[in-house]
Amino acid sequence: MKQLLCILILALPMWLKDCIGPDPNHDRVPIVEAEGKVLYLDEITSTIPAGTSSSDSLKMAELYINNWIKETIVYEEACRNLKESEEIRTLVEAYRRSLIIYEYQQQALARKMEQTVTEEDIARYYEQNAQRFLSSQNLIKGLFIKVPRNAAQTDQLKKWARKRDSLSMEHIENYCMQRATAYENFLEEWVTLDDVMDQIPYEIKDQAKFLKTQPQLEINDDKYHYLLYIDRYLTAGSPEPIEFVSKRIKNILINSSKTEFLHQLEEEMVGDALEKGQIIYYDIPQTEQ
Repeated sequence: MKQLLCILILALPMWLKDCIGPDPNHDRVPIVEAEGKVLYLDEITSTIPAGTSSSDSLKMAELYINNWIKETIVYEEACRNLKESEEIRTLVEAYRRSLIIYEYQQQALARKMEQTVTEEDIARYYEQNAQRFLSSQNLIKGLFIKVPRNAAQTDQLKKWARKRDSLSMEHIENYCMQRATAYENFLEEWVTLDDVMDQIPYEIKDQAKFLKTQPQLEINDDKYHYLLYIDRYLTAGSPEPIEFVSKRIKNILINSSKTEFLHQLEEEMVGDALEKGQIIYYDIPQTEQ
């Protein structure tokens, strides 16, 4: 069972792509049944984060299955022995209402704030709070290429990469499509130097000094050439560029406006309902004193 489950978990993403159609119940793979309820493989794999190792995936799957079995059995036994009371129905309905309201508010908030927070708002906040966004890492823009040691025309590739004009970049793109093991063009976006160096078997002891004195790295091992060319850099402690932090700033601005927006949304909805006659106030009979 464990071996079969492991194989299914590893193969599922490809299998789902080819086999599962618009109908979500089409060709689902049942894993276990308890109390007449069935647990399917896709329900398990949806809880396992992408990139999890096969051994960890199997452990997580087994834990999920065991918990599902226990919960299913206890729930069904509780339903058989516990008569549903008005209090339980009231609590369930209250939870359902609050859950639906919350989900609606979040969707409305996302739509509204996407339109409300402008690039100008982000730029203004960045200018006023640049010192809040000091980089903890060294950031770079450039190129990273990894090609097999026996690849042809590597000297020419290095010439193109050092030049990096539009024609050279066309040559690099064509070359890397055919021969490169890895190719990352981040000339227009900031990435951390650490993320790139994780792919290169070389340790830079003083990154700040390297960036200031050596804007490129061309090394090789028994199997590959590793080529790194840096166009721009920002050392740790410098303000992070606005394009690197714009999403964070947008979230800050959205969060600061959430309460005000939700209150306004509720007031607008109530006002609209009043205009449409969807709210009716009844006269309360006066009691004699």
